[in-house]
Amino acid sequence: MSNLVEIRGLKKSFGDLEVLKGIDLDVKKGEVIAIIGSSGTGKSTLLRCINYLEEPDDGQIKIDDLSVNVKSTTKKEIYKLRRKTSMVFQYYNLFKNKTALGNIMEPLIVVKKIDNKTAEKKALEILDIVGLIDKKDSYPSKLSGGQQQRVGIGRAMAVEPEVVLFDEPTSALDPELVGEVLDVIKDLAKNHTTMIIVTHEMGFAKEAADRVIFMDDGKIIEEGTPKEIFDSPKNPRTIQFLSKINKKQ
Repeated sequence: MSNLVEIRGLKKSFGDLEVLKGIDLDVKKGEVIAIIGSSGTGKSTLLRCINYLEEPDDGQIKIDDLSVNVKSTTKKEIYKLRRKTSMVFQYYNLFKNKTALGNIMEPLIVVKKIDNKTAEKKALEILDIVGLIDKKDSYPSKLSGGQQQRVGIGRAMAVEPEVVLFDEPTSALDPELVGEVLDVIKDLAKNHTTMIIVTHEMGFAKEAADRVIFMDDGKIIEEGTPKEIFDSPKNPRTIQFLSKINKKQ
């Protein structure tokens, strides 16, 4: 199977701090990639650079048939790149003045230029998929954190992106709400949605990911199947990180 995403030599600095030090990453269509590692190792910055929420300093990003050279990119290319991805944020980022239904309709109307009636029909289908059809008229303030995140996932799915980027989708949730969000992501995985997920939920990474990537100090240190990474990691930094995680559990 060919690669849907190809990243080569991606670099990003904030002032003197080099956060990404030349990342190479391939993702196949329908593949679920979990990115793990300590805080501050560049995981979220990598996601934000893929869809230009942060502008990378160097490298190449290819998604499907669109290839962008960071050094010579145009606004039009950035817009096209963003249309191929959707981001699910740590803190939901829902429109507070719109209902669950309205939040999912918004990108359909604004980005895909779909008429209101068609957008509503599709948004209701998506709410059904994420298990929130009964909350369609509820505003974010009346939804639990888990429900808000499920609306966020629904909104990301609405525009039918080539790849969905998840930035620690469960880290802002109370522990008892984590499961419902992970279940929705697992269902998406079963439907062969291409996903890159930055997560600190090792159990989820083990269960849902096709491939696990360990990042440290702005670089990909090790990658492999969940079994390879969690049962027999080879890099000393991966071993050290996982042993600390296991002690906490």
